[in-house]
Amino acid sequence: MSERVDSYLSLLKRRSDDRPDSSRTRLDVDLAALALTMDPNEIRHAWDGSMPNQIAQGEIDVVLVEDDRSMVALVTTVLKNDNINLMAADTCRTALSALRESRPRLLLVDLGLPDGDGLDIVRSVREWRDVRRMPIVALTSSAEKAGAAWKAGMDGFITKPFEVAVFRKMVGSWLGTA
Repeated sequence: MSERVDSYLSLLKRRSDDRPDSSRTRLDVDLAALALTMDPNEIRHAWDGSMPNQIAQGEIDVVLVEDDRSMVALVTTVLKNDNINLMAADTCRTALSALRESRPRLLLVDLGLPDGDGLDIVRSVREWRDVRRMPIVALTSSAEKAGAAWKAGMDGFITKPFEVAVFRKMVGSWLGTA
């Protein structure tokens, strides 16, 4: 496990150096390809290792609730490139725990999760009285589920698969950085 994590961290460091756009793009592709071969624990370990101080201080911008490793890897790479701190959860249970601890600025939720429905997460979070209002956005490939997301209290949805540039702009607009 540590060899892939070390490779991932090495690529992240090389990508953060001042490089021409074409070189950065190639490094992004290499990072995404490597992340696709990693299991979720390796990705979490690599992510935690890349920004230990910020995560330890609870400065999480986005919580991603997604059980598809390739989608987690893609979103991690995209948001990391934009200096957005991400915490990923792959079940409803871990998502609710992560949300209680981190209080992110944005929640991205897959609607189909192994231990429940992403809509249940939204309903639970919207009932919390001590949580400031945060945008909650559905990640879905179904227009039918997008309608249910609106009814459950979500602020928007992003259809999968998505174009990276559009995804970046949408996340930036919800975070107020676009």
